[in-house]
Amino acid sequence: MDPMLLMLIIMLLAFWLMSRFARKQQQKMADEQKRRTEEALVPGTWVRTRAGFYGTVVEVDGDVVTLATPLGDESLWAKAAIVGAEEPPFADAQDEEEDAEEGVEEEAAPAELEADAANDSPDESASETETPQA
Repeated sequence: MDPMLLMLIIMLLAFWLMSRFARKQQQKMADEQKRRTEEALVPGTWVRTRAGFYGTVVEVDGDVVTLATPLGDESLWAKAAIVGAEEPPFADAQDEEEDAEEGVEEEAAPAELEADAANDSPDESASETETPQA
């Protein structure tokens, strides 16, 4: 048998084995993702869709999932569109109230500094120290 033909057959066999191994790994990862998504589809869980929509699971009926927004609006989504359980990146109402209270305290400090700066302006201090010349 020609050594060149033998080397070609060995290379083709190696490529086939590598691609088969890669396909098995991809299938294993896809199955694991699907399992985690199925576990996450219980009412009250935050999920994210492929489109980037965040909502809480209200109901699962076959391949249709009902998701609710924070305002209470409900929409229907295909189960395949759900990426997995994920908390939304926005803050809840309690965090917003705390941030607003901190913002009021922080805004007061710059206002006090501006008032102090206005009282100590160089123009006023220079006019007070000048003596009238006759």
